[in-house]
Amino acid sequence: MSFFRRSHQYLELGYNRIYEVFHWFLRITLLRIFDDDFLATPITTALFQFYVSEIVISLGAVAMHIVRYRTDLDTVILSVSAFAAALEVFLKLNGMVYRRKEIRQMIGTVLNDRSYLNGSLEAAICGKYMRLARKLLFITILSYLTTATMLLIYPILSGGLRERILPVGFSIPFVDYRKDPWYMLNYVLQIVQVNWVALVFVGLDGPFYLFVCYSASQLEILIVYLRQIGQSPDDVEEQRRLIRKVYAMHTELSKFLSKCSYIYREVYLMQVLCSITHICVSLFHIQLKLKNGSYGMLLTNVNKMWLFCYCGELVVSKAADFSTAVYTNQWYQLWNRPDLQDVLFMLQNAQRNYGFSVGGFGFLSFALFTAVMKTAYSCNAFLHRVMN
Repeated sequence: MSFFRRSHQYLELGYNRIYEVFHWFLRITLLRIFDDDFLATPITTALFQFYVSEIVISLGAVAMHIVRYRTDLDTVILSVSAFAAALEVFLKLNGMVYRRKEIRQMIGTVLNDRSYLNGSLEAAICGKYMRLARKLLFITILSYLTTATMLLIYPILSGGLRERILPVGFSIPFVDYRKDPWYMLNYVLQIVQVNWVALVFVGLDGPFYLFVCYSASQLEILIVYLRQIGQSPDDVEEQRRLIRKVYAMHTELSKFLSKCSYIYREVYLMQVLCSITHICVSLFHIQLKLKNGSYGMLLTNVNKMWLFCYCGELVVSKAADFSTAVYTNQWYQLWNRPDLQDVLFMLQNAQRNYGFSVGGFGFLSFALFTAVMKTAYSCNAFLHRVMN
């Protein structure tokens, strides 16, 4: 009994612990965008406006850096990558803040879910996806922080400090960063900014993993329930109760996934486009010059797109399994007309495409990951042709 109680306590704290982790990253960056008092007090509003203006200034600084050092190909490549990164932060942060109320409501739905209390099978399914959410968040933290570290220590390991090489392609405008004390000032500034961006990305990606794992667990529970329909045709009340339960869960989950698609469609469209730019430019830089600091950026963006597409594919595949389960269960054993109408409604609704929309052009899936990599490589080949 003590083991059973500990298991349920662990499940009850599962998503809450994950929420606390990525919320901690937002707190230390002073961007608690999922709190009720965000933008409701002068301090949080001033902090947000300061960060937005700082990102805009950084975009301008990168553009001026490109113009000033346009004859240095390495600098131009690093500057293009820095511009894409700053633009990605700007668009994602503003997109998430703009829809923070909907995101906060959905986070509350996930944290308040108690499906694991319905039985041992439900507890096992919920536990499996809670573990998956923790793994995804851990991989994300490791990926972003490793990239930040690789960018910042590259000039040290390569001896670039003597050559006045900056980790990221931008500098304070109107001064020559190669001269003292401007080089060290730029280096320290980039250490602060790169680490801040890494922490912000971890905090902004956290809710996505919660929504994915919650949706996948609910779909898997629904599939289990659907397989039980028609198994006991003599127990009419139990079958009717099961159908009503499946119908209610399916309706709520459909609304939840529709909100997910609405919230993330523009955000992930911009992120996909920025990731294509990052992968293309980083790969071009590596092929042009093996000894450079673009390896971390390349690996992180490939890993990031694969994680997002893996999560999207998980929901898409589970939704397809749900559609199959609605069709193949023994609904024909039931002769109650209202119950059959509910099954027919779920069958029609299951034909919809569930998933995380990317600008309304498609869904996060393995097919999208393939398209991203092909597009990035095609752009890379075009750059090489232009250079030759």
